[in-house]
Amino acid sequence: MREVDNKWFFSELPFFVKMFTFYIKGDLIVLFPLLLIIILLGILSLKFMLLMVGTYIVVRNLGEMIYWIFHQFSSRSYRPNDFGFKRLDNHAIYILMQTLAIAGVMLGSAIVFAILLFFK
Repeated sequence: MREVDNKWFFSELPFFVKMFTFYIKGDLIVLFPLLLIIILLGILSLKFMLLMVGTYIVVRNLGEMIYWIFHQFSSRSYRPNDFGFKRLDNHAIYILMQTLAIAGVMLGSAIVFAILLFFK
C-alpha cells in the first residue's frame, strides 16, 4: 500500500474494465473484491447474487450520477472520456456521463425488480 500514490490511484483504466464501472485504478481497491464476493455468492444462491448485482448497478450509478451533477456546477476543468465527441465541451460531456448513470440506475433497478417478481 505504500507504493499507492495519487498518480496511480487516479490513472484511467482500459475501456473493457470501465464496462464493469471501474473508472480509475483506485476503484479497484474496494469494488473489485466486492464484485468477486457478489459473484461467489452465486454458488450459494443465484437469485441473491443477481439481486446483489442489480443493487450494485443501482448504487454505483446513483453515485456516478450525483458525482457528475456536482461536476456540472464546478470549474469544469476535468475532461473525462468523451466517447469520441471531440466537439462537445466539458459541460456537455458531464451531462452525457450523468445520463449514462441514469440509464445504469434504471437497468440495475429493472434487474432487481425482475428478480424479485419473476425469479422464485
